[in-house]
Amino acid sequence: MAELITGFSILRQTGTSHIESRIADQYSMVSDVPNKAVRFESLGDHTNALRLGNTLPVGSVEFMRKAMALAGIIEPANISYPEVLRGYLRREVKQRLAGQVLGHWFIKPVTTKAFTGFVFDTLGNPEHLSGYDRAQYNVFLSLPPDTPVWISEPVTWLSEFRYYVINGEVRGDGRYDDAPDDMPAPDRSLVSEMAWLMACDNDPLAAFSLDVGVLDSGETALIECNDAWALGYYKGSLSHKDYILMLRMRWEQMIQTQRNRE
Repeated sequence: MAELITGFSILRQTGTSHIESRIADQYSMVSDVPNKAVRFESLGDHTNALRLGNTLPVGSVEFMRKAMALAGIIEPANISYPEVLRGYLRREVKQRLAGQVLGHWFIKPVTTKAFTGFVFDTLGNPEHLSGYDRAQYNVFLSLPPDTPVWISEPVTWLSEFRYYVINGEVRGDGRYDDAPDDMPAPDRSLVSEMAWLMACDNDPLAAFSLDVGVLDSGETALIECNDAWALGYYKGSLSHKDYILMLRMRWEQMIQTQRNRE
């Protein structure tokens, strides 16, 4: 897919403090790309432009989900743990139904961004959770018992990085953990290997991220993958141009995939 971004406009979500919307605004100013601020509740006014595929929505996951629905795009399957990269997890990750999860696990939703992964002992006292984890736990409890979730044994990460990938090439990275600065970074050659394998897989994504860390064993391991449509920006991780490029290429790909279905 070509990387030249021309002939499109941006619909950026307003009324929020998301950095992604600010990046879209700044990019528009320096690149002379038309940009319109729109509130979540007014997104439906731009349905035709979204369906044509020449308008790029930029905002929260909820904003993007609504934009996809208006554009007639079926939400892509979750890619947290791609089969092609299972060997890089360095731990067992499996699916269970929410109502059947018992024990001490790291729990993560199968549905993209339904809640944030957290560690919890289902037989323990939720009062001991932090406020943030308690909020995730409450969402988990609200799930119908037959909802599939990911579970894995809790592990210790020495460092955690996000790598932004376009067409199989790592274009930027940023550390997002709060551990000491002298903690080891992941093996970059392994990260590039993961990106290449994803690009060679069937129906590869045009843009995505690899969250990769270093375990307390010293091994470089995949934490999870994130689809570009639901991808947050970490300050200083890559240029604003490349970030908008990622979003644009993935949006175009989703539009084309939907057209091929029709």
